[in-house]
Amino acid sequence: MAEKGEPLSERELEVLQCVVDGAGNKEIAVALTISHNTVKVHLRNIFTKLDVTSRTEATTVALQQGLVTVHGIVSTETLEAGTASSGDGSVNGSSDEADSVPETAVSPTLVSPQPIPELEIERPRFLPRRIAVISLLSVLLVAAVFIGYQAFGSTLAPTPTPEPFAESRITDDWLQSRPLPAARANMALVGSGLNLYLIGGETAAGVTNTVAIFNTLDLVWQAGAPKPTAVTEISGAELFGEIYIPGGKLASGQPTNVVEVYSPANNSWRAATPLPTAVSGGLVLSDGSFLYLFGGWDGEDYLADAYRFDPAANSWQILPRMATARAFVTGGVVKGKLYVVGGYDGERPLNECAYFDPLTADDNLNNQDRWHSCAPTLLPRAGAGASGLFNKLYVFGGGAFSEDPIAYSESYNPDADQWSVVNTPPLSDEPHWASLGIANVEIKIYAVGGKRGEVMTDTTFIYQPLAYQTFIPIAPVEGGN
Repeated sequence: MAEKGEPLSERELEVLQCVVDGAGNKEIAVALTISHNTVKVHLRNIFTKLDVTSRTEATTVALQQGLVTVHGIVSTETLEAGTASSGDGSVNGSSDEADSVPETAVSPTLVSPQPIPELEIERPRFLPRRIAVISLLSVLLVAAVFIGYQAFGSTLAPTPTPEPFAESRITDDWLQSRPLPAARANMALVGSGLNLYLIGGETAAGVTNTVAIFNTLDLVWQAGAPKPTAVTEISGAELFGEIYIPGGKLASGQPTNVVEVYSPANNSWRAATPLPTAVSGGLVLSDGSFLYLFGGWDGEDYLADAYRFDPAANSWQILPRMATARAFVTGGVVKGKLYVVGGYDGERPLNECAYFDPLTADDNLNNQDRWHSCAPTLLPRAGAGASGLFNKLYVFGGGAFSEDPIAYSESYNPDADQWSVVNTPPLSDEPHWASLGIANVEIKIYAVGGKRGEVMTDTTFIYQPLAYQTFIPIAPVEGGN
């Protein structure tokens, strides 16, 4: 698995050169004689190693580090056609003839920057895009701050409470941070970079489309571009630098199949291919390559459905169904496996645990053997939140559809197939805690909003496992008592 700072392989450098030259995924696949999926894998590894989230960022870092050149990519067939002698020492082939060659038939190779005597080289069709990208980068590098302010200064303005705020420790492993701008529940909470993105859900005013962005360094909430469709009972996940929000329940009370995608870099929304069916209360997970949706409610029935979204094809694929139909489930990704935990089946909260293995050697995604059971949670939990961190799954809250108190949270160790008790922040007023948002930023897990009983809350808690906290001992003063 690729790691941040790891050197790029020779093939990854070739793919990166094509990106700098303005080639799309299909053009790179043709150019390097590799499959479309292989291109995506290389791009994902390049993004990880360079610690970037987009082609533009990758291009900037590549140029800064001198990993690529800017002299372009030239077709082998173009060279051969251009060097064919006409018998009188001239070179055959015109630009019109070169342009008539289909783009998918080009097999580019890198060309030396040294000048080639008496040879006019035809460039591939995506070269103008390379020039445009390089020019744009030059402008961005000179005026990045000004452009960013002009583009986002109005939509990302801080809330009216910019005064300093200090987080407070309430237990050994829990902190309390700045509260939300307004109490909220049943929303999506996604961590991206050092920010938290709180999207949709419900407030005291009803179903909302607002977006709140929390800077975990400055401890300030900001307003982001509103989601085009207001929905509640949602979850979301980040994939290739964008945040996907599939489905949800509309203000009318009915689920929707709308899929909307938020770009943190541009503070903007776009639409993706709708879900095969309208769903609310499903679990959205990302394994870094694809997006997954498990369970939910379609307006009449609780679902055992599972889907996978391929962003390259912009399409959904039906996966094997779960063993139990349920909504309001939680879960996360641990060691490459997609865990689905708890939920509500229309009658009672569940303690069921199962995981889907997308990495099975069998290439058939429709194989039911990809689903495996795991140890049940210590308490039944519906409407809980979860996050994978340090090869464990942490589950918090989950008292929806039940009057039984949820006095503690839990963590799951996949190696031992065992659940353990995790302390919950003091909730003396109400031992229930459901419909909250959970996401991690670096080694901290943020627990935001939710309901305590029927009352929505605006609290922001931070959980940091004791095993990963650093304590600096105080050395005794020489000569002191």
